[in-house]
Amino acid sequence: MSNLCLWNEFELKKPPLVTIQVEDTGFAKHVFVDINRYLQHQTAPVALEFNQTAALLGRLMARRKSSFRTMPGFASVCKLNEALCRLLRLDLPRDLEHFRGALPDVCDDELSGEMPTRSSLEYILVRLLSFYHLHERIRQCCVRTARYFGQMLSNNFFMEFLTVLLAAIAKINNISKIQANNCAKLYNKLLKQRCNFPTVEKHKFLPENYEMPTQLLVIKLTEQTPSEAKETNPATVTLNTQPSTVVTKMDRAMKKAKADVGTVVARQNPKSSTETAFHLDSLATVDDVKRFIVRESKARQQTPKNCVTNSMQNHEWLSAKTIFEQKLKAKEEAKALNIFRKFIANKI
Repeated sequence: MSNLCLWNEFELKKPPLVTIQVEDTGFAKHVFVDINRYLQHQTAPVALEFNQTAALLGRLMARRKSSFRTMPGFASVCKLNEALCRLLRLDLPRDLEHFRGALPDVCDDELSGEMPTRSSLEYILVRLLSFYHLHERIRQCCVRTARYFGQMLSNNFFMEFLTVLLAAIAKINNISKIQANNCAKLYNKLLKQRCNFPTVEKHKFLPENYEMPTQLLVIKLTEQTPSEAKETNPATVTLNTQPSTVVTKMDRAMKKAKADVGTVVARQNPKSSTETAFHLDSLATVDDVKRFIVRESKARQQTPKNCVTNSMQNHEWLSAKTIFEQKLKAKEEAKALNIFRKFIANKI
C-alpha cells in the first residue's frame, strides 16, 4: 500500500485500543498537553466561523446549481464542497478525544502506568495527515474558484451573488491555513513521541516499508499593516484624495439652478385654535361625552376644518360613536367613557 492510499482511505480500519504497562510515563504529559491545546483550537470561534461559512457555501452552490452547471468554475465549487463534507465526516476531534482518554491520569518520569500502543498513535498520525491534505485540497479549490469567478466579476456578471461567493471562499481559504498549521504542529510534536510508545508485534497498524513524513510544512501567515499597504500601493491613496471628474454643460447648468434657491426662512407652524380650545379633561362624565358627540357631529358637517376632530377620518369618528353607544346599551358607562377618552386622545 502506497503512502498516498493510506491517508486518503476514508474507511480506514482503526486498530484496537490496547494499553500496556510501561515504566516511564513522563512523556505522556507532553502528549496530553499537545492534544488538549489542539482540541481547544478546534472549539475556538474561528473554527465555528469555518463551519458556518462552509454551510453558507453549500447553500450558495445549491441555489445556483442550475444556472452555473455548465461553467468550469462551478465544478471547482462542487469539488470544494465535497472536500468540506469529507472533512466534516473525518471527525478528527473524536479520535483525539478517545486517544487522550487512554492516557494515564498521573504522568511522571518515576511513575509507571498503562499507555496505549504505538499502533493507536500511528492511526492518529495518519488521520492528521488526512486532515492536513484535505485542507491543502480545499485551498487549491478555493484558488481555482476565485480565479474563475473573479474574471466573471470583472465583467459585471452576477455582481451580488459572486461578491458573496468570493467572500465566503476567501474566508474558508484563510481559516483553512490556520487549521492546517495547527494540524501540522500537532503532527510534528506527536511524531517525536512515537518511539516512546510500546509496541505489540501481532498488532501492527502500518504496512511494511511504509515511511511517514518526517515533518509537515507550516504555512507562513503574513498580514500587512495599514502603513505597509499604503507604501505598497500608493496609487490608491492618490485616487481617493484627488478623484478625476469631468464636468459637462449639463452639470454646470444643474449646479447653477441649484445655487439660486433664495433665502432660507425659518417658519413655525402656528397652533390651531382647536388645540388650545379643547382639553381632554372636559370629557369627565357620560353627559359631557354625549354633548361633545352632538357638537362635533354638527361641526364636522358644517365646518370640518375648524372642528376638534378634523384629523380623524369619517369611519374613525363613526367607530368611536358606535363603540360608545354599544357600551352604554350594555350599561358599562365607565368603560364607555374610558374607551372614548383614550380614542380621542390618540387621534387628536
